[in-house]
Amino acid sequence: AHEEISFVQGKLSAQDNLLIRATKKLVSEDALFPEIGPVRLNRDLEKYIWQDNPHLQLSDLWEYHNKFVYLPRLKDRSVLSKSVSSAISQITAGPFAYAEGYDSTAKSYEGLIIELGQSVSVVIDSRSVIVTAETGEQNRPAPTAPTDEPENGDDIDKPVPDDDEDDTVVDPDVEQLPTRFQGSVILSSDRPSRDMHQIVEAVIEQLTTIPGASVELKLEIDADVKSGIDKGKARTILENANTLGFIDKELN
Repeated sequence: AHEEISFVQGKLSAQDNLLIRATKKLVSEDALFPEIGPVRLNRDLEKYIWQDNPHLQLSDLWEYHNKFVYLPRLKDRSVLSKSVSSAISQITAGPFAYAEGYDSTAKSYEGLIIELGQSVSVVIDSRSVIVTAETGEQNRPAPTAPTDEPENGDDIDKPVPDDDEDDTVVDPDVEQLPTRFQGSVILSSDRPSRDMHQIVEAVIEQLTTIPGASVELKLEIDADVKSGIDKGKARTILENANTLGFIDKELN
């Protein structure tokens, strides 16, 4: 059984018109959400909605938030679509994935996106679905084969055979080969997935394919928001950081 429902009365300030005053009060008391993080959204879905469902239609999910009082009241449809976008735009898999549709005959997902989906436009209709993290991994699309041309035509130096090299065997006791690589790079905050794709292809894969190589990756985020980060946004950021296993995180 769901928790007992109670009604609360409250006073509104004399500023602005009635609708704006009511909206501000509801937002300040977490009764109306102008935004909601995917972790918070998924927590309520796990409690009330997911059950054994491998996926949920986004149009149904929007109706649930308008119909059931035990789910957070979202300000508008964009709040839901932005939450889904946030879940699939991370470097690693979020609490759920997104697909443009589900083919019940083929039992497959169309346009399944699990992570690095910054350029994906989330649509709330009768076809689009969110997919549980487990189901998403089970249906993860096979990686595309690397192409000879760099993405977007950018020039990336890749190892090529040197015609001047001979087949002379070098004594390993004389030649000292480098055993460690460390590097830092600035990613575009507008297109981080593009930059990450190029870095993975040009550097990381070159290292991980070396037998016996141990590669550790660390992402450092340094954001300066001069206008300030509001309470709701700060809560969403910290919740997502905790879920994603951030070692160091700080808001000040």
